Amino acid sequence: MVQTVNARSLHVFLKSGKDFSSWIKNRIQQYEFMENKDYIVFTHSGENPSGGRPMKEYAISIEMAKEISMVERNEKGKEARQYFIQCEKRAKALPTQPIQILNDPAELRRLLLTYTDKVRALEKRLNEILS
Repeated sequence: MVQTVNARSLHVFLKSGKDFSSWIKNRIQQYEFMENKDYIVFTHSGENPSGGRPMKEYAISIEMAKEISMVERNEKGKEARQYFIQCEKRAKALPTQPIQILNDPAELRRLLLTYTDKVRALEKRLNEILS
């Protein structure tokens, strides 16, 4: 299973200023992304609300989303770049051997607290949805 990002959502987040269709086609061509490797295209079922042909949707790989975000030359692109830099720093700071975590009580406690916080946040959201 490959994790993907909705390209249209990424386009909205990045606030590129270009229409989606031209923007995604340009990025695919410019950075030589490959269909069925970096992205897949599917036709949105139903009619296009603005008329015309049915909309094409693009499910893009996390790697493609990262690359596109990092080349966007605006404030949101900068925000995305900083996010990915922080993710890489955190990943590099993790022990290379899982056994190292078990031997470091402080690191183990930090990880447990992080997961506990995430579980609590998910439980809160679920309770809000169900209420």
